[in-house]
Amino acid sequence: MTKLMKRLCALALIVLVCFAAWILGRSDHSIADGSQIFSKVVAIRDAVPSNASDLQVQSSAASWVSGCAEIPGSRAGWTTDQVSVMFIDTSPRATVIAKIDGALKRRSWQRHDAKPRPSEGRLPHWTLDVKSAHVVQAWAFPVGHGTHHWYFSASWNPPGPRGQGCP
Repeated sequence: MTKLMKRLCALALIVLVCFAAWILGRSDHSIADGSQIFSKVVAIRDAVPSNASDLQVQSSAASWVSGCAEIPGSRAGWTTDQVSVMFIDTSPRATVIAKIDGALKRRSWQRHDAKPRPSEGRLPHWTLDVKSAHVVQAWAFPVGHGTHHWYFSASWNPPGPRGQGCP
């Protein structure tokens, strides 16, 4: 084998190793593990207090959608992982939040209460690091003043372009 051939083989090996490292490093910031992330989003259902009633769950996994020709500016991209849980719990607000908080913390969620709008009060808000460009976010609040009807939701936006498909 000539000196030139040895150098080309060495260069090819370096390129191959770099490409493999790039692929492995990139997988933490892609949709490659999307089904595992979706299972973590849907798992908020397990954080609903055990005494809750009239449980209603809706969920949808992220998927790739094509742009919509009927909507100007529409583009292809990812939809969002989403789960919404509605339930009734007659316990005091602080008790419901504490039960949800305890269940989520056992699953490594972090609480960061926040104001969605400056004119509103603070709402219970949690995040879960899923080794992606985005964290999973969850919110819980009663629907209507003085009501026992609760809305609890979680979502995750895959990295990459946001899709806007046809309605």
